[in-house]
Amino acid sequence: MSKKLQGNGVYESSRFIIPQHKEAAIRQAQEVHRRKKPSLDEQQWEMVEQALSESIREHVPIAIHVFGAFENREVTGMVTRVDTYRKQVKLSFEDDYEWIKYEDIIAAEA
Repeated sequence: MSKKLQGNGVYESSRFIIPQHKEAAIRQAQEVHRRKKPSLDEQQWEMVEQALSESIREHVPIAIHVFGAFENREVTGMVTRVDTYRKQVKLSFEDDYEWIKYEDIIAAEA
């Protein structure tokens, strides 16, 4: 009998991987590093709301820390609008703007 057919020879002799399996393996490796969103208590939310209102009232820039599944990011700009119905904040900077959801905000500082 051929060596390829003994033990694990069939799989050991064919070391190729199709693109779909490669992508799935990469996604699975990334999922290991996924983080859970921290929950903010009332005092932390008050500090965030105070910084947001100060930015919109005084027209001063604010730094908002936004949660990411793999890495947090910091966005700096001025709050131009707070949409309480959709629960998001419009942050403007230079020539562009970004809507940030309340649920993604971890911290804010003026």
